[in-house]
Amino acid sequence: MRLVVLALTLALVASQHVNLAPEFAAGKTYVYKYEAVLLGGLPVEGLARAGLKVRSKVLISAVAENVFLMKLADPEIFEYSGVWPRDPFVPAAKLTAALAAQLAIPVKFEYANGVVGRIFAPAAVSATVLNAHRGILNILQLNLKKTQNVYELQEAGAQGVCKTHYVISEGAKAEHIVVTKSKDLNNCQERVIKDMGLAYLETLEAKSLTGAATYTYIMKAGATGALITEATVRELHQVTAIADMGGAAEMEAKQYLTFVEIEKGPIAPIKADYVARGSLMYEFATEILQTPIQLMRISNAHAQIVEILEHVVANNVAKVHEDAPLKFIELIQLLRVATFENIEAIWAQFRARPQYRRWIVDTIPVVGTPAAVMFIKEKFLAGEITVPETVQILVAAVHMVPADPEIIRLVSTLALHHKVQANPVLREIAMLGYGTMIAKYCAAVPTCPAELLKPIHDRAIEAIAKADVAEIILLVKVLGNAGHPASLKTIMKILPGFGAAAAALPARVHVDAVLALRNIARREPKMVQPVALQLFMDEALHPELRMVAAVVLFETKPPVALVSTVATVLKKEKSMQIVSFAYSYIRALARSTAPDLAPVAAACNIAIRILNPKLDRLSYRYSKAIHFGIFRRPEMAGAAATAFIINDGATLLPRAVVAKARAYLVGAAADVFEVGVRTEGLQEALLKTRALKDLENDRLTKMERVMRAIADWKALPVTHPLASVYIKFFGQEIAFAHFDKALVDRAVELATGAEARTMVKDALMALQAGVAAHVAKPMLVAEVRRIFPTAVGVPMELSLYSAAVAAAAIKVKATITPPLAEPFAAAELLKADIKFDAEATPSIAMETFAVMGVNTALVQAAVMARIKAVTVVPARLAIRADIPKLNFRIEALPVEVPEHIARVRVETVAIARNIEDIAAARIAPIIPAIAAKQRTISISRSASHARSSQIIHSYMSSEIKPQLRAGTPIHKTICIPVALLGLKGCFELTSSNAAFIKNNPLLNLVGQHSILVAVRPAEGPAIERFEIEVQVGPKAAEKILKEINIIDVASPEGRIIIDKLKKIIEPAVKYSSSSSSSSQRSSISSSSSSSARSKMAVGKAASSSFTSLIRTAWFGSSSISSSSSSSSSSSSISSSSSISSSSRMTKASIKQHPFKKFHNNQHLNFKITSAHIRSSGSSAASFEAIYRKNKFLGNAVAPAVVAIVRAVRADHKMMGYQAAVYIDKANFRVQTIIAALAEANNWKMCADGVVLSKHKVIAKIAWGAECQEFAAILKAEAGLLGEHPAARVELEWEKIPAAVTAYAERLAKYIPHAAMMAGLTMAKAKNAAKQIEVTIAIPTDRTADIIVRLPRMTLSKLALHLPIALPIGADAVIRTIPEDSILDQLHFLYAEATSVQCSMERDMVTTFNDRRFKNEMPNSCYQVLAQDCTKELKFSVLLKKDQRTAQNHINVKIADMDIDLYPPGSAVMVKINGMGVPISNLPYKHPSGAVQIIEKAQGVALHAPSLGLQEVFMGKGAWRVNVADWMKGQVCGLCGKADGEIRQEYSTPSGYLTKSPVSFAHSWVLSAESCRDSTECRMKLESVKLEKEIINNGQNSKCYSVEPVLRCLPGCLPLKTMPVTIGYHCLPIDSSTVDLSNISEKSVDLRETAEAHMACQCHARCA
Repeated sequence: MRLVVLALTLALVASQHVNLAPEFAAGKTYVYKYEAVLLGGLPVEGLARAGLKVRSKVLISAVAENVFLMKLADPEIFEYSGVWPRDPFVPAAKLTAALAAQLAIPVKFEYANGVVGRIFAPAAVSATVLNAHRGILNILQLNLKKTQNVYELQEAGAQGVCKTHYVISEGAKAEHIVVTKSKDLNNCQERVIKDMGLAYLETLEAKSLTGAATYTYIMKAGATGALITEATVRELHQVTAIADMGGAAEMEAKQYLTFVEIEKGPIAPIKADYVARGSLMYEFATEILQTPIQLMRISNAHAQIVEILEHVVANNVAKVHEDAPLKFIELIQLLRVATFENIEAIWAQFRARPQYRRWIVDTIPVVGTPAAVMFIKEKFLAGEITVPETVQILVAAVHMVPADPEIIRLVSTLALHHKVQANPVLREIAMLGYGTMIAKYCAAVPTCPAELLKPIHDRAIEAIAKADVAEIILLVKVLGNAGHPASLKTIMKILPGFGAAAAALPARVHVDAVLALRNIARREPKMVQPVALQLFMDEALHPELRMVAAVVLFETKPPVALVSTVATVLKKEKSMQIVSFAYSYIRALARSTAPDLAPVAAACNIAIRILNPKLDRLSYRYSKAIHFGIFRRPEMAGAAATAFIINDGATLLPRAVVAKARAYLVGAAADVFEVGVRTEGLQEALLKTRALKDLENDRLTKMERVMRAIADWKALPVTHPLASVYIKFFGQEIAFAHFDKALVDRAVELATGAEARTMVKDALMALQAGVAAHVAKPMLVAEVRRIFPTAVGVPMELSLYSAAVAAAAIKVKATITPPLAEPFAAAELLKADIKFDAEATPSIAMETFAVMGVNTALVQAAVMARIKAVTVVPARLAIRADIPKLNFRIEALPVEVPEHIARVRVETVAIARNIEDIAAARIAPIIPAIAAKQRTISISRSASHARSSQIIHSYMSSEIKPQLRAGTPIHKTICIPVALLGLKGCFELTSSNAAFIKNNPLLNLVGQHSILVAVRPAEGPAIERFEIEVQVGPKAAEKILKEINIIDVASPEGRIIIDKLKKIIEPAVKYSSSSSSSSQRSSISSSSSSSARSKMAVGKAASSSFTSLIRTAWFGSSSISSSSSSSSSSSSISSSSSISSSSRMTKASIKQHPFKKFHNNQHLNFKITSAHIRSSGSSAASFEAIYRKNKFLGNAVAPAVVAIVRAVRADHKMMGYQAAVYIDKANFRVQTIIAALAEANNWKMCADGVVLSKHKVIAKIAWGAECQEFAAILKAEAGLLGEHPAARVELEWEKIPAAVTAYAERLAKYIPHAAMMAGLTMAKAKNAAKQIEVTIAIPTDRTADIIVRLPRMTLSKLALHLPIALPIGADAVIRTIPEDSILDQLHFLYAEATSVQCSMERDMVTTFNDRRFKNEMPNSCYQVLAQDCTKELKFSVLLKKDQRTAQNHINVKIADMDIDLYPPGSAVMVKINGMGVPISNLPYKHPSGAVQIIEKAQGVALHAPSLGLQEVFMGKGAWRVNVADWMKGQVCGLCGKADGEIRQEYSTPSGYLTKSPVSFAHSWVLSAESCRDSTECRMKLESVKLEKEIINNGQNSKCYSVEPVLRCLPGCLPLKTMPVTIGYHCLPIDSSTVDLSNISEKSVDLRETAEAHMACQCHARCA
C-alpha cells in the first residue's frame, strides 16, 4: 500500500511539474544545525581513538538566481584523544578563536537542480577552511531524477566523481520523501587523492583500503521544490593491512544537518572581493608539506633550521642521539616550507663547515620542493657542490622528489646542461633520473603529455642518424625509465624488422631497445604485444634478442590465445636455446600463485600441454628462465625471484644474466631490485693469447688461402670483448656501465703505476700519524603517503615514515717497524712488523611511524604506531702482523659499554593537537593502562647446564604464549652467559597488547612493547682482553701454552688415567648405549649386541668393554676392520652392463658390481714396505701401523702451525683453546690437536689424517676428555664401480653425542621428501647401522652416478649431467697436465673441464653437440674438422683419408705453424712446417708458449688453449678435437658449431641447413684447384643439374642442386661414387640463363638423389 501511495504521490508531483531538488527561496535564510564527527582507530570499544568534532549553525540564503550564500554561525571545534566511548570530546577553544574570523566569512556557491557548481570566497579564507565549507555543501549535492526511484550514476562530490546509487522512497510521515544514496569510493572515474612515494607500486585487485559513504535525506515536498529537513551522512574508510583475518583499522566520518527554522531576510553580505575557488571537489592545501608525525609552528624558518642543524651536529659526534631521526624529519619539514633564498642563506652560512655541510647535502635531496631542486642545479653549475656530492644528491633526489611539471623542467635543464653532459657519471645519472621523474609524474597523471620527452626524442633521432652507439644506449635507457607510450615509435626505429637503422647497430643496442619496452608494456600492453611477438617469431634475428623479446611479451600478461601461439611456434623452432628458454619460462609461470600472474599462469598451463614434456630434460647449458615465488593470500604478502640465463653458444659463462626480486605487500607489488650482467666475449678477452701479434699477417694469409677452397664460406661476426652491468631499483634503472679490455688494462695500469704507489704511501703515513674521524649519516628510508578527503572536508592521511641516523667515532693508528724507506715499494710491507690500534663506536638510531588520521597545518588527530630502535656497539681492536716471524694476532680490548647496546620500543597512541595550543596536545595509549601488577620473570642460563635451552623452550611454550594473550603486561629477562668471553648477554622484554580482545595480527601489534639488549660482565674474575693468535713456522712451538700428551692405553700411566676416566665416562657410555639401542632397534649388528652386553656388565666386564671402546675409538681393531670390510662388501653399490655405448648404470644394476679398490702398491709412503702394507690386511691396519710408529707427532717434529683463542683473565688463569698442527712429510701425515687451556679441563680433539696411497686417504677424529669419549673415522678412496672410475667416501662412528643422534633422527624424516624434490631414487635398506657411504662413479667425463647409503635407506641418482667435463682418467686420477706453474696448471684444468669435444672412431663422428653420423670420406681430400670461423681465423684443423694407406691424417694450422699428425705404422708421426719431429724430441713448445705438442696415451696431443684450441689428439684409429669454452658458437666444420643447437647441426659453410649428414660432411671438403694439386685431391664441390625434367607449379622445369655435390675435376673420372639426397631449386625450362653463384640461397622445391664422387683418376693431360 505504501508503494502505491508513493507512486501516486510521485505521479501527482510530476503531473504538477514540482521540482524535487532542494529549494532555498529568495529573501529568506534557512537555518540548520550542523555537526560533523571524525574518529579514527580500531573499531573496538575500550581502546583509545582520535578525532575531531565540528559544531555550528549553517545559514543559507539566495543572493541571485542559482547563486547562494552560506555562513557558519557559532562554530565550535573539539578534539578527541581518549578511550572510546568513555572519554568526552574536549573543546579546542584557542583554535576556534583563531579561525573565528575566517569561519564567519560567508561563501558563495552556485546551486541549480540540486547540483553544486562553482564556489566563490574571498582570498582571506584559507583552503583548509574552504574545504570544511565544501564538506557541508557536499551534503546538498543531489542528482534527483523525476522518472526513476532506483538508479545509478557517476556523481561529483568532495571526494571526486564516484559511482553513486540512489533509492527514493516514502517517508514514515505523510508528505515526506526519503532519499538514500550510497557512494562507492573505490569506484571513481575521477578520485581526489594524493599519493607520495607510491609511484613505483602496482596495485593488485586486493582491497587493502576500502571506502564507502551513505547519505540519508528526509525531504518535504513543496510547491516549488523540496525542503531538506534532515540529512545524515556516514562515511567509513577501512584499512586492512593483513587481509580480513588480520583485523582492520577504521576512519569514520559522520555529518548531521538538521533543519531548525526559516528566518526572514537574507544573510548580510560583507565587503570583500569574491573570487572563484574551484568546484565542490576538495583542493589540497598545506597538508602536502605537513608531516603527520609532528605539528610545528613555523614562525622563522631560517632561525629554526639553524637551531636544528646546531642540535644534530652537536649531539651526534661520539654516538648518535636517540632523537636524531625525529630531528632529521623536522629539518626536512622546515626546508620544505623554506624559500630558495632561505636555503641559499643557510648554505652560505654553513658550506665552509664540513659537519654542517654534510647534513645539508644529505637533507636537500629528500626535501623535494622546486626550491630545493633549483638549489641543487644552481649550486652545481656555480661549482659550489663537488661532483661526488652531486652524484649523491642526484641519486637520492630523483627517487625521493615528487614529480610535477616544474620539477621535471628543472631536472631536464640540469640533465641537458653542457657541464653535466661533460662528466660521464653525472650525465648518466642525471639523464636516467630525467626519465624516472617523467615516469613518476605519469604514474600520478595518466594523461601526461608526450612533450615532456621531446628533448630525448630529438636527441635519439640525431644519435640514430649518426649511428652513435653509446648515445643511443643511454637515450634508450632514459626512454625505458620514462615508460611513455609515445616513445614506442622512437624505440622501434632501432629494432630489426621495424627500422632501417637497426642493421648498422650491434646486437646489444637491439637488446637494450627491447628491454626499454618493459615499462611501456605495463602501461599499454596491447601496444607492445605485437612488437614483442614479431621479434620473437623472426628466426633471422639473434637468439638473445628473441629471448629478451619473449621476456617482454610475457610481461604484457598475454591472453591464452597468444600464449598458445607461442607454444605452437616453439614446436617448430630450430634454435634449442630459444626453445629451452621459452619453455622454462612458461613452465615457471605456470606454477606462479601471485594474483597479478594468475591469468598468465592459467594460459601457461595450457601451453605446457601443447609442448613436449621432454624439454624438461634440457641441461643447464641451454638458456633458462627461473622463477620462484611464494604468495599467501590471507596475509596478501609474498615474494618472487626471477632469473634469466641467456646463452647462445652453450658456454660455461652465459652471454647474459638478469636477476630480479619482486615483493607483494598489502595489495601492492613492486620490482624491488634487478641486476643484469652481460659477459659476451669476456672469457675470450681474459683467456686468449696476445703473444702472436707479430705473426698475424702471415697466419691470416695461410688461413684465408685454405678458406677460399671452401665453397660459399661465410665468416661469423667477431665478438667484441665486452662486459656490462645495469642496476634497477623499483623498475627504474639507476646506473649502468660497460667494461672492455682497454678499460681493464687502463685500470690495471693505474693500480700499478707510480700514482697508486704514492697514494698507498700517503695513506700509510697518515695511519702512522693517527686518524680520527667523526661521521654522521642521516637517511629518510621511507616516506609513503596517501591523502584523500573525507565527507567532512577534512583530509585523511595514511602514511609510513622511516628515518635513520648513523654515527661513528673512529680512531686508527698504525705502527710499522722498520719505518718505510724512500722510494716506497709495496714489497717492504712483507718484511715489516705492522701494528694497528683501532677504536670505533658505531651507533644507529632509527624511528618508524605509521599514521592514520587527520593531518592539516592547523590540527592533527590520528592514531600512530611508533617504532624506535637505538644500537651502540663500541669496539677496540689491536691487530699485529709480524710478517717476518709469521706471527699474527688480533686482540679485543675492553671498552666502556653502555647500559644497553640495543633498545627497541614499539608504542601505539592516539594523538590530538592543534597549532594554537601545541603544549596542550592530548596523547593517549591505544590500550589503557592496566592497574594490575606486572609480572617479572627472570631466567638465567648457565653454560654448565647442558639442558638449559630445553628448559627455556618448554617454559616459553607453556607459560609465555598464554601470557602474551593476557591483558596484563609482561616483563621477562633472559641472560645467556658466554664463559670464554667473560660476558653475558641479557634480553629484557616488556609487552602489553590487545590480543585478549581477539587474537589477530593487528591486535597483537597494538600496544606497547620494548626489547632491551645488554652486555654485562659474567660472574667470576674479570676478562682483561680476548685474543686470537696464529704462529706459523719454526717458532710455532714457542707459542704452546699447555703441554700436549696423548694417552697410550698400553702403558702403565695410560691405565691409571683410563681408570680415572672410566668412572667419569662410563655412565655416559651406558646412557648412550641404551639410547642408541632404542633408536636403532631395527638395525641388526654386532655393535648393538655389544652395546647391550656393556649395559648389563659390571666390574671387570665393564672395564674390558670400556678399554675396548677406547682402543677401537682411536687405534682401530681387527673387529672394526672386518666389520667395515664386510659391511663394505655387502653394502657396496655397483654398476651393471651398459644400456648404451655410454655404459650407464640402471637402477637394477646398483647391487650387482662391488666397489673395487685400486691396489695398495701405489702407496706414497716409500719408507713403509709394500709387504708391510699387504700384511696389514686393511686400510685401518695400515693407518694403525703408521700411528703406532709415532703416536704423537709432537714427540718427533715441531708444530707447523699453532693457533690460540683465549681470554686473558685478571687472575692470570688460562681460558680458551689451543690448536697445534703437526706435519709428517715422510709419511704424508697431518695431526691436529685442539685442547682446552683451562687447567682443570682435559677436553681435547685429536684429528689424524694420512694419505695411504694416491687412491686413498683416511682420517680419524676423536674428542672429549683426553680424546677418549667420542670417535669417528672418515675414509676417501678411488676405485672402480663396475667398469667406471669411482670414488667412495665413508663416515663411520663408534660413539657420537646423543644430541647429534637426536637431530639426525629428526632430519631423517625429511629425507624422503627432499629426495623426491631433488629427483633422487630412494629405497629402504638395512645398511650398516653406524656408517654413511657416498659413492660417485664417472661413466663419462660429463656424467656421474651418485649412490648414498644411509643406515635405513639408499639414495641414488644415475646419469647426472655435470656442468663441466672432469679431467679424470680410467685410473680415477687427474690426467697429465702439460704445464709447469700452479697458475698455469689451474688454468689448464679449467680449460680442460669446460672444453667441448669432437671425436671419430672408425667412420663414426661424434660432433661437439653429441650428434653422431657416419662420415664417408673422399680419398686424399681434406675436410675441415674444426676451425675458428670468425674473421680472426685463429686455427684450423683438417682431416683427410690417405688413398694409399686408408689412414686418417690431421693437419693443424695455428700461429705460424703447419702441423701434420699421421700414423704411418703403429706410432703417430709429427711434422712441423714440413719437418719431421721424432717422438723422442717431444714435448715441443712454440717460442711464444701458446702451442705445445706432447706424447700422450699411445698418441700425440697438441695444446693451444689460449688460441681456443684446447687439444687435438691423434692416436691409432681414433682422433679427437677439444675447443675452449669461449670458442663455443664461434667454430664451424665437420664437428659443428659447438653451440648446443642440435636442430641446426648440419649447417654448411654457406649457412644453409641441410637434412643429410652426408651432404653436410661433403660440404666441408676443400675443393682442389687443379688435378695437378700436390694434395692429390681431384674433386671439387659444384651444383649439379637434375637429369630429368619435372613439373613444378604447373610448369615444365629444370632443377639445380641447392647443396653442392662432390664431383671429379675436368679430365678426371670417378672410381667410386655414393648416393646423396640433396635439395633442388627449379626454374622454368625456357629460362635462358642460370646463375649458380648464389644457388645456395634459393628455396628447395624438391629433394632427390644424386651421385657424389668419392675417388677420382685423371688422365695425363688433365687441366
